[in-house]
Amino acid sequence: MSHPTTLERWADHVERDGQAPAVATPEREWSRGELARYTAGLRARLAADAGSGPALIACAEPVPVIAAILACAATGRTFAPVDIRQPAARWAALLEDLRPAVIVTDRAGGDSLGPHHGPAAGPPVIDAGTVEPARWRAADWQGLDVPDAGYVYFTSGTTGRPKGIKGSLRAVEHFLDWETTEFGITEDTRVSLLTSPGFDAFLRDALVPLRSGGSVRAAAPGAVPVAASLAEWLEKQGVEVLHCVPTLFRTLRAAGLTSGSLPALRTVLLAGEPVRPADVAWWRGLFGDGKALVNLYGPSETTMTKVFRRLGAEDAEAGTVPAGLPLPGVDIRVLAAGAPVTDTIGEIEIHTPFPLGGYLDGRAGGFTGTHGYRTGDLGRLRPDGVLEVLGRRDQQVKVNGVRVELGEIEDALRRHPGVRDVCAAAVAEEDADPVLVAYVVTDDSLTDEELRAHADAGLAPGSRPARYLRLAAIPRTLNGKADRRALPMPSAVQAAATEDGPRNDTEARIAGVWCELLHLSAVGRHDDFTLLGGDSLAIARLLDRLRSLFGVDVPLRTFVGDPTVSGLAAAVTSRSSR
Repeated sequence: MSHPTTLERWADHVERDGQAPAVATPEREWSRGELARYTAGLRARLAADAGSGPALIACAEPVPVIAAILACAATGRTFAPVDIRQPAARWAALLEDLRPAVIVTDRAGGDSLGPHHGPAAGPPVIDAGTVEPARWRAADWQGLDVPDAGYVYFTSGTTGRPKGIKGSLRAVEHFLDWETTEFGITEDTRVSLLTSPGFDAFLRDALVPLRSGGSVRAAAPGAVPVAASLAEWLEKQGVEVLHCVPTLFRTLRAAGLTSGSLPALRTVLLAGEPVRPADVAWWRGLFGDGKALVNLYGPSETTMTKVFRRLGAEDAEAGTVPAGLPLPGVDIRVLAAGAPVTDTIGEIEIHTPFPLGGYLDGRAGGFTGTHGYRTGDLGRLRPDGVLEVLGRRDQQVKVNGVRVELGEIEDALRRHPGVRDVCAAAVAEEDADPVLVAYVVTDDSLTDEELRAHADAGLAPGSRPARYLRLAAIPRTLNGKADRRALPMPSAVQAAATEDGPRNDTEARIAGVWCELLHLSAVGRHDDFTLLGGDSLAIARLLDRLRSLFGVDVPLRTFVGDPTVSGLAAAVTSRSSR
């Protein structure tokens, strides 16, 4: 079997130089030897505390997740990392579908999971903070003859129940071998980790550097840096290979970069969302060919990236930035009326050189045979073999790199007795990234705060609407379907509703930042930033802009206490006078 290759190469690097850095977190830097001994200790705990069934990994910190992945791979145990920010219903569904034999948690993961896991009836729990380092020997990690039990990652489902996607370590190895070779990732290469453990891209960010002898540079969990803070973090960490979604990448445009910025960075790989021609033009205008910009495409069902393109000058002028050419051994087809076509729009189908695992519940979905998957994405295969991705053929969208089923959002909101009708949509104002908007028809007594609390209780963080817009009725087509093309833009609705404007220069300047970040034409001084669509990424960008604009740091806890224009103006004034 091929999947132990990553373990063997990692073990070789540990044996050669155990003092070299392996993982850097905001708290400390872990050497190869320290990570290896901690992983050996966790492997021993897994062997002692449970049988061979799946391990649910519910940790916020990256090191125990990485250690658990390595330990499970070495013992032939399926692992399932999750984002710990789950509502109660989703926790229950995850536990019921996966049926874990053991759960690995850290403090934050234990706090989140605790109410949903009964210690008497549930599987044993390993507290990652109590794992003692154990003796590590390279021989224990080399030449392993264990089954490829693979992994499970959960994604959004149309019914509101998460779908478990099964993958193999053989498939991961195919990707790791390609990326390390294609982009020259070798010993001492520093690779970013900005991905939540609940997404399969975490495997890429963590295993690419460990396999090659490089180091993982991890941001703080739940606090991904943006704009100037992201640029400062990349420079301080000496990141050479950056993996991120285009939404996060675009925040660097506000960082004041010059041609001499980010001296260590040499490759940026973008995945999860469409790349825009303007992204390519801006980056190449700064760095030319000096820092490669790469577009990646591939659904979780086929294990991360399956198509890539090094973006050049022609892509800055293109109507659509191409996804690119397939990885070695991958076959890409575009189907119209069930037959492969060229230079015609159809559904994208991917065939891999390794068997696909399918869904945990056994549903067929888009899987065709053992090696094929129909993605649901519309695309065009050019005569030169380059793939263009042109959208979806169903109600699935991607926002901030997270795959979201609009039907799941609508179903969750309809469960509130005060909601009479609803239509969810991913809406992008001009030159803006898309945000999830819930257009609702409700009873007069139902507030945005109540709607948000209801959504938080039933939807994972990436699936929760950023905005709630009230309508007298959902526009519909002649056949009764919701007419998303007739839905109003959030900026127009907000401008019409705003009456209480800024009262002084500080408030006016802060309101201007809000309008820019949220793509609104006007905001009120008592509007709540989060209720206007400000997600965690937008909040980070806001605080970064306030730092640049006023020269003061407004702590996140201060913002949370009063997330309004007037509240921020008071905080800025107070800190400026110190």
